[in-house]
Amino acid sequence: MAIVASRELRNSTRALLDRVNAGEELTITVDGREVARLTAVSSRPRWISKSEFIDRFVGFQADSALTAELHEMMPDSTDDMPFY
Repeated sequence: MAIVASRELRNSTRALLDRVNAGEELTITVDGREVARLTAVSSRPRWISKSEFIDRFVGFQADSALTAELHEMMPDSTDDMPFY
């Protein structure tokens, strides 16, 4: 990983962004201290399939009491239906 001073980032922004776009990762320094890393934005997909979503997120619940509270407030929901 290349080290780049903040002054060079300011003066050569486009050239450094071209390097990052080509796959290089840069560490930005201020007064010799590492303060940031400049990396390319990943090209992750904007959507995932239903099955992948279920694999990733089923089983993660922020608040275990929330389900009971919501069911008490709205007993006629579809929350108890299985995912397919």
